[in-house]
Amino acid sequence: MAAVLAIGVLVTSLLTWRSVLQTTEEHGDWEQPAADLAIAALHRKLDNTESVLRGLVGLQMASQEVTLGELQRFVGALESDGRSLEGISTLGFATAASGRAPIRLVAPMDPGSRAVLGSDLWSWVRGSGKELSQESAPPEGWLLPGRGRPGEPAFLVQVLPFGSSPGTVATGSPPATRWAFAILPVRDVMRAALSHPLVRMEQPVDLQLYFGDRPDPAQLLYDSRNLPAAGVLPHARAHRLDTGGQRWLLLVHPLHGSAPWLPPWSAVLLLGLTTSLLAALLTRELQRRRRLADQEGLSLGELRSQLEESLRWLQLHRRACSLIQEGIVVTDRDGAILACNEAYVAITGYPEEELVGRNPRMMNSGYQSKEFFASLWEELLASDCWEGEIWNRRRNGEAYPVWMRMGVVRDGSGDPSHYIAALTDQTVLREKDRQLEYLGFHDPLTRLPNLQMAELRLGQLCQQSQPLVVIWIELDGIKRIEESFGQAKGDQLVQLAVDRLGHFAGPADFMAQVGRNEFLIVHALEATGPTALETARTLMAALTDSMAPGGGLDLTLSAWAGVSCFPQDSREPENLLLFAATALGQARRQGPQAVLRYSSEMTVRSRHRLAIEAHLQRAVEGGQLELLYQPQVDGQGTLLGAEALLRWRSPKFGSVSPLEFLPIAEASDLIHRIGAWVLQEACRQWQKWVQVGFEPGRLAVNLSTRQFQDSHQTVPELVQACLSRTGLAAARLELEITESCLMPALGTREQLQTLDGMGVELAIDDFGTGFSSLSTIHNFPVHKLKIDRSFVDGVDGNLTSQSIVRATLAMAEGLGVHVLAEGVERPEELDFLIRCGCPAFQGYLFSRPLSAEGFEDLLRRGTRLGPVAGGAPAAVPLP
Repeated sequence: MAAVLAIGVLVTSLLTWRSVLQTTEEHGDWEQPAADLAIAALHRKLDNTESVLRGLVGLQMASQEVTLGELQRFVGALESDGRSLEGISTLGFATAASGRAPIRLVAPMDPGSRAVLGSDLWSWVRGSGKELSQESAPPEGWLLPGRGRPGEPAFLVQVLPFGSSPGTVATGSPPATRWAFAILPVRDVMRAALSHPLVRMEQPVDLQLYFGDRPDPAQLLYDSRNLPAAGVLPHARAHRLDTGGQRWLLLVHPLHGSAPWLPPWSAVLLLGLTTSLLAALLTRELQRRRRLADQEGLSLGELRSQLEESLRWLQLHRRACSLIQEGIVVTDRDGAILACNEAYVAITGYPEEELVGRNPRMMNSGYQSKEFFASLWEELLASDCWEGEIWNRRRNGEAYPVWMRMGVVRDGSGDPSHYIAALTDQTVLREKDRQLEYLGFHDPLTRLPNLQMAELRLGQLCQQSQPLVVIWIELDGIKRIEESFGQAKGDQLVQLAVDRLGHFAGPADFMAQVGRNEFLIVHALEATGPTALETARTLMAALTDSMAPGGGLDLTLSAWAGVSCFPQDSREPENLLLFAATALGQARRQGPQAVLRYSSEMTVRSRHRLAIEAHLQRAVEGGQLELLYQPQVDGQGTLLGAEALLRWRSPKFGSVSPLEFLPIAEASDLIHRIGAWVLQEACRQWQKWVQVGFEPGRLAVNLSTRQFQDSHQTVPELVQACLSRTGLAAARLELEITESCLMPALGTREQLQTLDGMGVELAIDDFGTGFSSLSTIHNFPVHKLKIDRSFVDGVDGNLTSQSIVRATLAMAEGLGVHVLAEGVERPEELDFLIRCGCPAFQGYLFSRPLSAEGFEDLLRRGTRLGPVAGGAPAAVPLP
């Protein structure tokens, strides 16, 4: 049975070794199990004493008066039992009458016992036992602390009442109670209780027993340390127990460290321990039944039935092992396979009948050296366990890695009798690791190398002398297509772009995908072949042709490309990629289909752009932003209002053009803070002029498309907050937007309708340069069209511009919206516009943008604004 249990436990240990090591946690102190064990042992001993007392009661009840000889024969019979009187020093009887309980009979009659004969039983008990009665006694009788002489060992007195004595009851007096009692030396009781075969302490402990429910030194009955005046047991756990009608306190403290712990249960551990226990119990049961068969002469048929039952249990154990996913194999001391489970057969590829009797050495792959196996066996025999990776070979010749845990089973002499191994096939895990490593350097959709791999590969190519061109391409429009047609269409489009790039790339070229819509081509340049820019333009032309990603959907995409060259620009792969990305950023700002080759000026501009962005963040708080106001007039020069224009006077860069810093603000989300400041400041200043009695007309403020995409605050909410804070009437505010704000994809229509409902007028700035149509203007609440300065400049001599201006004025009249021409700088331009019927104007011909002080002076003078005599074109372009 021991061998079967050892094999089962070892198999289970091997299977759960790793999980136990990973999941084991401290489970706390073990004093509670030790205390429960000690209390159970004490109860067992007291129950034994109770049974002895009940035997005395039975003896007394069977005889009218027990004699000393009968009592001694009774004690002798108990002593023949071997353990019944352990912990009991004296047995006897006492009769309670007239407030006393004289002891009339004791055994054994040794000198120590004779001292109590004839004395009052209650004189040997702490306190008074006179109040104890038969009616109030607990079932097990009373258990009381003894009252000994100074220096004598502590003892307990267990008493059991059992009725009145015959012939002692006087007429009219209550019946006397008779008591069977036992004197129990506490140290003997504890030693007898804790030395019982059923009581096994995992570790030695210190114990203290107190009478009462608190550790009072005066009530100490037992201290396992046996030290004089040692005091209360330190760092001990207290456990209270109620027995014999009294309360007792037990203190428990371990002598060495923490108590054993149990690991968390798992399916494998539960299955292994259960089956191991079943096998051990089965073996024990077989042995027991065989002994019974020898003793009782069981028939052969009964033995056969028991054998069949045992075989069924063994089959159950084998079935349980077959459910384990790890392969398990058991060999004899010479290495011959004795048994294995189904997982082992599946892993190795050998059927079980070919494995049994053969040595696992036949599956050696040859990947590990003889020294490796020598070290393995040395560690295994020294520690009875080994764990590590081994490469084996399957029946079909395939080499594969396994994680193996091996153990040794030893016989009674300590020599190895069996070897057990549990192994896990690592093939699938290795394949997953390989796939993860692959995905770490490749795009999961196109399987092209990513940026990390591209940098490594470019570093290898830069070790050669062959000139190279690095082309970084970004496709535009894939996100819009995915929003309109779904992710699958976008994936098809990306794959189609990769196919086209693959047709262009030669066998010596390297292609990578460095983003969702970004690709990298490293192309080898030939001395007589196309230049770097020619190569990039050819690639762009082929890439941006109409694409049809399934479903008959023809799409035309735009793209940008940045180019850097090796070795002209740099010999370092990191710099080549950086320069190509810098050129791509410049090309993106230049427009669709732009292809730019890197130059050092690009780095300067890029760094300057970063510096502008950094200082622009501090411009609002630093008071560096300023608003100018350019008047808007009618044909008679009457002031209609003004447009608020933003200017930035930087302490570092001086006066920065809006054409330079506004695109940076829009790209970095600073436009939300700047736009809110412009609207707040312009409304505040305009309301100030209205309150002092001026009539400034309508205030025009520009809005960026990005402001309509703010996820924190809508434009109507922003405008309403500004109007509420400043007190400006909504009818005095006009918001200028570009035609791009009217695109349906932006979802601005609801916000514009809300603004219209508030009474705010809306004007389309730079009209004619965007993508709006008549239906778009008709469906949006537009109140004014501002003819772009590009059509006004030289309109008196440009027939195309004249046609556009006339068409715009006619369309506006048909739609019922106002028109204003901006950028009027020459009298001839004004004359043509007046003759065409344009009602309102804005430009340097009437006034340059004025500061708040200058515009206030204009309001104070109240003069009309006419054409500036000999008006010249503006020196700087307006935003």
